[in-house]
Amino acid sequence: PGLYRDEAINGLDALKVLRGEHAIFFPANNGREPLYIYLAAAAVALFGQTAFALRFVAALAGSLTIFPVYLLGKSWFNWRIAVLAAWIWAITLWPVHLSRIGLRVILLAPLLTMTLWLGTKAFREGRRRLWLLSGLLYGLTFYTYLAVRFTPLLLITLFFYLFLRHQQRRLWPGVAWFLLGTFLTLLPFLILIGQQPDLVFGRTGQVSILHPEVNNGDFLGTLARHIGATLVMFIWRGDTILRHNPMGRPVFDLFMLVPFLLGLVWCARNWRRPAPMALLLWLTIMLGPTILAADAPHFLRAAGILPAVVYLPAIGLERLWLWIKKSSSIGPLLVAGLISVSYT
Repeated sequence: PGLYRDEAINGLDALKVLRGEHAIFFPANNGREPLYIYLAAAAVALFGQTAFALRFVAALAGSLTIFPVYLLGKSWFNWRIAVLAAWIWAITLWPVHLSRIGLRVILLAPLLTMTLWLGTKAFREGRRRLWLLSGLLYGLTFYTYLAVRFTPLLLITLFFYLFLRHQQRRLWPGVAWFLLGTFLTLLPFLILIGQQPDLVFGRTGQVSILHPEVNNGDFLGTLARHIGATLVMFIWRGDTILRHNPMGRPVFDLFMLVPFLLGLVWCARNWRRPAPMALLLWLTIMLGPTILAADAPHFLRAAGILPAVVYLPAIGLERLWLWIKKSSSIGPLLVAGLISVSYT
């Protein structure tokens, strides 16, 4: 009940926006990207100065993310995985919880997912307008949450993967249009970085495991512990900070554990295919923000893997569906039952 400090500061900045103070980056509370605050300002203008108004934006964003989860799942895999992933997104505690607190992190998942969906369409269809639109949308993601700063590494890795698969004709000149769109949207932010780099990057230095107060003089030991803690967060022990997650709950419960592991194994065995490889790279690279920072596993810093992580149990459930279908007609009923009884 009530507003946590971070939510309240978002509300104070939303009031500043309504008074005409239009910042590119808000310096209070260690600095925050602006998109959520502008949307919160619109909600406050509609609903008044209430906790509901601040959290309405998160609830709407988290709920609407069901649609890009479906679109990307269908584009990369098939309609069954798309439906199952959207269903799992709607019931999994992690995204549901982030949809109920007024923090900017919830905006990262829908914008990044839509970027990848549009980028996939542009790659397949070769339409410059789609490349440009996906770039414009990608630039907008940098106004959501600081974990987005790892996404250039993800996109560069995907680019080289496709390049080595002799997809140069599909990549060029589309990538140039993508970069143009990204640059246009990101230009105000780049100007601010040039003028006040400490404002934008200050928080990163405070929580990095390179900081002596975080690693306590043992960088390699801290790194190893963070990697281990992050890897088990899916099935054993998650974030222990109560405003992020109820006392260390793992991402998935027992009903989704087997489908999650099946999906992970299936992607690993099919790594030569673009979609499974893209999913594995997404998960691996976007865990970087929590591995390389304090308090791992940290469900806000790890939010860059959302919604990629829900595709794994969806893939596993489809595998179960298809295997059981060979000998019985109860496959769809079993899959629906597993999701229905899951309390993730």
